[in-house]
Amino acid sequence: MTTTRQRSEPDLDVEREVDLGRYLDALVARWWLPVLGIVLGVVVGYLLALGSKEVYRAQATVYVGTPYGPGGNVVVQGLNTNPSTVARLARGEETIRKIAAESGMSPRQLRAGIATRPIKTVGTAKTAPNQLYVVSVQGPRRVEVTVATSGIAQRIVDVVGGYARVKIKSFKEEIASDDRQLKAIEQQTSAAQSALSSSSELGRLTLGTLLLTTEQRRGTLQQDRLQARQLLALAEQVELPQILDRGAATKTTAKSPRNSAAVAGLIGLILGLLATLLWEPIAARTGRQ
Repeated sequence: MTTTRQRSEPDLDVEREVDLGRYLDALVARWWLPVLGIVLGVVVGYLLALGSKEVYRAQATVYVGTPYGPGGNVVVQGLNTNPSTVARLARGEETIRKIAAESGMSPRQLRAGIATRPIKTVGTAKTAPNQLYVVSVQGPRRVEVTVATSGIAQRIVDVVGGYARVKIKSFKEEIASDDRQLKAIEQQTSAAQSALSSSSELGRLTLGTLLLTTEQRRGTLQQDRLQARQLLALAEQVELPQILDRGAATKTTAKSPRNSAAVAGLIGLILGLLATLLWEPIAARTGRQ
């Protein structure tokens, strides 16, 4: 004879609701534990940051420029518009070796102390390329940190500014060529005007045609020179990268008080939540013993 036993399945949804309700009740009843954990964590983290050893940090502000096409109307893609360029140049091995030799810092110290961050321009689109960056170096000695920060900023400007410098050189050569041609036209015009009064009727007709042609040529050259000067100003003031502020090293702590306090506060919150949820089980176990 076979006996069939029916076992009732546990209602998992009900158990979950009971557990969730118990956790919420524990949080409401002992809300002060997470708050206490946050406060203690912030205080401890801040004090630990203040107690850490003092170092020097220098910050330089670098403008990477905005490259335009030859006509000055369209922004072109290049090193300046790549968001990874500044960070890669600042931390590149070639930069580390060069700046370490110049500043006196060891490559290890320099590599550990370099930091870069973009400065977002207010009012620009989120997808617009960054133009301003902060380059900072942290280390144990003031002079070394100042020299290293300035050197890294200068290397960034030198590398990303190649396109703008070529344009500036070309525009200056174009303007110089226009000036030479305009000077030659001025001399030619003066000579023709001097000869005009003593020339025959046919000669005056020829000289008049020459003067008219030179005036047309003068107008074309002046317009070309004006456009070249405008494009030169654009290249020098907008496209050319430059260091806006080299920055001097100032004494600071190795750890940021704000960051240390935030991290310690988060850890305190987590510990406070765990203490709240484990309070009853631990208290029950202790009471039984």
